[in-house]
Amino acid sequence: MLLRKAIKRFLDDNRGYVIALTLISMPLLLGFSLLIIDVGRTGNLHTDLQNAVDAMALAGARELDGRDDAIPRAKTAIEKLTNSAAFGGGGTGMSLGSYKPVVYDAAKIDDPDDPNTVEVHFLKSIPAQDDDEIDLGTMETFNSNEASYAYVVAKPQEMTPVFPIPVIPHSPGDKTPITADEVDRVKINVSADAVAVYRASACDVTPIYICNPFEPAGNTSPAANETAAEALHTNFAAGNLYGRQIELHSTSSSAPGPGNFGFLATYGNGANVLAEALATGSPGVCYKQDALETKTGAMAGPVEAGLNTRFGMYSGSFGNARDDGRYRPAANVRSAQNQTGGANKICGEYNPIMSGSTVGDVTQAVPLGYGASMTSLAGGKISSGNDWQYGSYWNVAQGTAAPSVSTILSNHSSYPSPTGSPSQPSAYDVYRYELNNSALVNHASTSGETGVPRTGGQCYKGPDLSNYTSGDYGDRREIFAAIVNCGYENAVGHLNGHKQTQAVAFARMFLTKPAIKAGSERFLSLEMIDITGKGGRGTLDEFLREEAELVR
Repeated sequence: MLLRKAIKRFLDDNRGYVIALTLISMPLLLGFSLLIIDVGRTGNLHTDLQNAVDAMALAGARELDGRDDAIPRAKTAIEKLTNSAAFGGGGTGMSLGSYKPVVYDAAKIDDPDDPNTVEVHFLKSIPAQDDDEIDLGTMETFNSNEASYAYVVAKPQEMTPVFPIPVIPHSPGDKTPITADEVDRVKINVSADAVAVYRASACDVTPIYICNPFEPAGNTSPAANETAAEALHTNFAAGNLYGRQIELHSTSSSAPGPGNFGFLATYGNGANVLAEALATGSPGVCYKQDALETKTGAMAGPVEAGLNTRFGMYSGSFGNARDDGRYRPAANVRSAQNQTGGANKICGEYNPIMSGSTVGDVTQAVPLGYGASMTSLAGGKISSGNDWQYGSYWNVAQGTAAPSVSTILSNHSSYPSPTGSPSQPSAYDVYRYELNNSALVNHASTSGETGVPRTGGQCYKGPDLSNYTSGDYGDRREIFAAIVNCGYENAVGHLNGHKQTQAVAFARMFLTKPAIKAGSERFLSLEMIDITGKGGRGTLDEFLREEAELVR
């Protein structure tokens, strides 16, 4: 009886049960705490790896502008980044581990002691769906002209968890005693990857787009679209556009094509707003290469007046703009402008000396680019080669024999091909040669025209031109435009305004003479100096806002 009571008292006594429960639960609580720590460590390592590859992909993609050295530049940019990943080294016992560098060295990829902790690939395309895997076999490229994406993959980083999940190295049934040294812990592999793409926008440029002169007629397919873009870049890189005169027509045709030009949207509406932007080169917006917005509607009248302020000609709504430095003339305005009728006539609309239907007369004055043998495009004309009459121009403008090609190009050369040399200089390079010699700019042709703009109350009345740098002068006869495959973009409905028209490149172009008005048509005569992308010389960098964007 007494024993029964003693047992009952013992069972009913609940003193000290907390200690018992604590002793029982402590291993579980400790293990759970260690597990939480490991989850946090894994998250830290993955976050650091992801941040590292994101930064590397963005740095690499920023250089993928399509030029011939894009991939080497991208590799150099990635190499300059060294990041650290937390807890990459695991740790011994209860230590939390160390930091592991995330590095890339292209020169040591095949080294037996390769230090790289990331892999870098350059892609020409990526899957349409994010869930689809990247196929390096079909998407990777080693051609700088094709690379659009930088793909950076962190090699798996091994992390030893603090939570002791043992891995017994013996096979089942093996009765051999296990020592403490043979007990290992599970390793956790953590990795990350990122894909970034190159994006380009052009700011403070002339709001003009021109149709790619190498686009085939009737182009409506993406494949032909790519071929036309490639033809533009290949021909420019080879020097096939050097010195060639292009005559562009503004037209209301429902099927614009090579030889046509159009306008891009500006900060406001109306022809006067557009003319202002053409005159100053400040449209108030930046143009994305893959999302241009075109401007529709009749723009005849103010358009050529705005462009021609660059030659010191003030007509239409710009008649009262002569005292504004934003509309200053170029330092060399030689253009075969008729010198009769007084200053107001000379400084009004473009009224060139003509020989029949040809702008320029070798007995009086001729413009730069004079005498090229022109062939018809769908909407305009292009010369068959660098065949403008350089000798005739120089004889009329300067009264002497033309300098040699090497003499002109030693001053300035826009010839893009690294090998070979042109048969004669381009009109633009001759223009730059004249700018470097004031005697040449001041020399009068038979008509009395010189390259010196009329100032001091005759035409331009604004701030003295000596206040502006030579770069400012040269810029006034240059325009910066987008090049578009007009046939394809029109076929998919992208040339009717407020649509994402894609430019195959941006171009730097030289106005060989002022814009010409003939009825409802407007003509621009120019040379292509440089383009973005493959074969480009890099002179448009100051106008580009180049960015990289993470897409994966």
